Amino acid sequence: MTDQIVSPFADIRQLASSPPQPGPTPALEQGGRLAEIAAWLTAWTGKTPPAVNRPVVALYAGARQGVGPRGWARERLEAIAAGGATVSRLAGVQGAGLEAFDLAIDRPSPDMVSKASMSEKEAAATMAFGMEALAKQPDLLIPGVIAAEPARTAAAVCLALFGGEASDWSDDPEPVAAAVARAREEGMGDDPLEILRQLGGRETAAVAGAILAARVQKTPVLLDGYAACAAAAIVQAVEPTAIDHCLAAQVSPARGHANLLEKLGKQPLLSLGVEDEEGVGGVSALALVKLACEVR
Repeated sequence: MTDQIVSPFADIRQLASSPPQPGPTPALEQGGRLAEIAAWLTAWTGKTPPAVNRPVVALYAGARQGVGPRGWARERLEAIAAGGATVSRLAGVQGAGLEAFDLAIDRPSPDMVSKASMSEKEAAATMAFGMEALAKQPDLLIPGVIAAEPARTAAAVCLALFGGEASDWSDDPEPVAAAVARAREEGMGDDPLEILRQLGGRETAAVAGAILAARVQKTPVLLDGYAACAAAAIVQAVEPTAIDHCLAAQVSPARGHANLLEKLGKQPLLSLGVEDEEGVGGVSALALVKLACEVR
């Protein structure tokens, strides 16, 4: 009798199944979007009135072979850690913690056009690593990525999940279409975690893990940009209610992002006109969330 082989993704699927439900949504005299945000916070945190005291920006740095300038991710990671990046200054103004995680950027993952981004074991382990952002028990999480050409990865994930044409999701459709075609030829199928493994990259896996861990802990999440929303789409495809605790911070001008938000049923809080994926949109939206805490 042979032992049954357990997939590395089995624990991820188990964690996503039957997630805890939010608390009751309060009735507020004030209407509009601020009231919606206030009610969302109360439902997920249980705080009445709502409050955000320990927000954390969690940025995951990943690198791919042949994508972007050599050493780019290392330079960005060091700039953020030194406080010289825009997100560093904005986080300071908003009183948010800022953590940047190095996902082995000195050992870039394969370019998705030519090879699967990760093995199943690596993808599951990277998702688990992303969950460490919840270790400090934030009362609001803003996950984002530090990666060259993050819209390229996001577009490939969206094409695999939702179909259509590569040009629906990307301004540079050729590598996106080629990556998805390669993955399908290798038997990718419709399994969202297999789509993540084939196309997503380490940063996408880590953000997906952080979003899922936040759902289990009932921690509200602000999705920063196209890349973070693509990671959320993976989580939603695993379990349709698993991103109910998320709001979209902003819609970026990246082709496909607005379309993705519509697929996710998320109305963005802001439209800043910036493609920065390094937490800038999320921290900017945090200001609006804090204002909503004053709505009664």
